[in-house]
Amino acid sequence: MERLKETSATTLARQIAIAAIAAPTGSEELRADAIASHFERSGIHRVRRDAVGNVIVTVPAIQSARVTRAHTSRSAPVVVMAHLDTVLAPHTLPSVRHDGSRVYAAGIGDNGRGLAALLALGDLLPMADVARLQDHDIALVATVGEEGPGNLRGARHYFEERERRQAPRPVAMIALDGPGDSLIVHHAIASRRLRFSYAGAGGHPWADGGAPNAVHAVGHAVCAIAQLASAQPAGATITVTRVSGGESLTSVPAHGWLEVDIRALDPLALTRVCDAVHRLVERARVDASCVATRRHTGESAQEPLRVMVEVLGDRPGGALDALHPLVRLAADATRWVGAQPRSASASSDANIPLSMGIPAISLGAGGIGGGAHTTDEWYDDTNGHLGIARALAVVLSAGALQ
Repeated sequence: MERLKETSATTLARQIAIAAIAAPTGSEELRADAIASHFERSGIHRVRRDAVGNVIVTVPAIQSARVTRAHTSRSAPVVVMAHLDTVLAPHTLPSVRHDGSRVYAAGIGDNGRGLAALLALGDLLPMADVARLQDHDIALVATVGEEGPGNLRGARHYFEERERRQAPRPVAMIALDGPGDSLIVHHAIASRRLRFSYAGAGGHPWADGGAPNAVHAVGHAVCAIAQLASAQPAGATITVTRVSGGESLTSVPAHGWLEVDIRALDPLALTRVCDAVHRLVERARVDASCVATRRHTGESAQEPLRVMVEVLGDRPGGALDALHPLVRLAADATRWVGAQPRSASASSDANIPLSMGIPAISLGAGGIGGGAHTTDEWYDDTNGHLGIARALAVVLSAGALQ
């Protein structure tokens, strides 16, 4: 605890430096290079990249520690993950500004804080006083593709690759995601991200004024989905996130599309809501296609609109009961740092191991913050070291769960 407090300024400086490196989903290479270089400078030599770009460090337990818990296998680690990517658009350079104790920068908390904590763990684990407490191997993994369009690509690849190699399953997984020192995320929200695209013949707005209009279909669909969203019970959400369409100011639109984000705690509820959205999108297609003739020409009815569906993301869900040993361990560690543990639900890299039956939680990495996923995101490092201390306590103790 004292070591973390003494080095909190260094940890914050790293966090700011990380946030200043653009890392939109799919373009995390520069930030991954910085993380890998730091691990290498810290004297951790087992740094590798996998096929999708994850940075992986394995910190082995020392032999003397293994003697106290002989059943713990070196090949069954506790996995700690922090994602590299941000929601910033490609080619957007983050800017950093200070206002009192707050640091403002897109991605400063999500997930600059998680990555800074991952590096802090990499510094602490080889220290003699910490290493003697480590009775299991620990894998530190900086993942790619956690945010929306990434569809948890890095975590998915890491755990699926272990399954393909028939490696022993990890003892537990802890995701370090954003600031905070009290929330324990042990309910992983399942989600599906869909794009619905309408297509038709289009035409001239006067000569073909009665032609089926793809943008009208989008509008019908958005209104219907908004009504459905407002009627959802707690535990499920529907959000129309983006819309677009049309070719010019003076054309009947031949193309239009909308994107929808659907989330639910219960996988069955997710399926039910997705089916309902599909029906509304089809109803909008039919309604916008019901034009018998071209206006002014008397020609025969036009071809109806077509609709195409593209799955942009599909995140599995999962959960641990509040009485699960990993959740109870995290609650004890939270109280140890003087905070009150609170259960939470979220979508993170922990979704993947939970869906595979591997115990997993997501924790904040200290400090407080706000404005996540905006260019005005901020972070305040007051007592930030407590979150890293909590994470270290969980990581060092998780081997006992095996």
